[in-house]
Amino acid sequence: MEPPFMIEQIKRAGTFSMDSDHYHDSYEIYYLLAGERNYYINNLVYALRSGDLIFINRNELHRTVAKGTSRHERILINFRHDFLNRLMEQLPLELPFFSAQCLLLRPDAHEQGMIENLLFAMLEEQKAERAQHIPFMQTLLVQLLIGMNRIRERAPDSIVPVNNDKQRKTYEIIEYLQTHYAEKLTITELSDTFFISSTYLCRLFKQTTGFTIVEYLNTVRVQEAQRRLRDTNDRVTKIAEETGFDSIAHFGRVFKAIARRSPLQYRKQNR
Repeated sequence: MEPPFMIEQIKRAGTFSMDSDHYHDSYEIYYLLAGERNYYINNLVYALRSGDLIFINRNELHRTVAKGTSRHERILINFRHDFLNRLMEQLPLELPFFSAQCLLLRPDAHEQGMIENLLFAMLEEQKAERAQHIPFMQTLLVQLLIGMNRIRERAPDSIVPVNNDKQRKTYEIIEYLQTHYAEKLTITELSDTFFISSTYLCRLFKQTTGFTIVEYLNTVRVQEAQRRLRDTNDRVTKIAEETGFDSIAHFGRVFKAIARRSPLQYRKQNR
């Protein structure tokens, strides 16, 4: 199981695109210290620059992709609901972005200084592990969340999705995959549907979102399977068939690779 709280700072000199879990049951805060990145969130792509901050809610599909210069530096926070649950029950906090898919902020220079001071304090505290470091980290995180909300109130729509020709075509493909995920789709059929070559289709989708088409399609299918495992009593074989998998064995392999547990384990843990 993932830890209740984690913060890390990473600087990369070479081209890098995220290759890990595409969604998870924890909140995520991503702060870009330097460089540029494309950030895919659910169905949209956002072009980030130094100083931008993103809050991702639980179980939201996301991925970062290389953009422009290959060098970049970022700070990433992941925290589970239970890390702040008791504290937030005791405090009169209003943080509406916790009920939204994501929060995208472009802070000014003063706001960036506030954010970075808190982030570096968290990094130092996590490394030192002094007495009562967990409640101290909790208070730092609450300060950051309140600061993020204040920035949101001043500039709620500061980052907009990329909307050029390539992105619009990718958004069309994403919408099609989300609508037809239960069907037996092939790259050839998709290229015929969108009147582009299969080679260009795959390259465009990967460059824009960071996912291959198969990765994305499998993730959408597994998310729907998870919903049905949680909310229905349907048999696993029926769920596998109706979410587009060609066999129960294939469903089990893909589900475990993405969800890190078998379908039956997932159902048992989420009932």
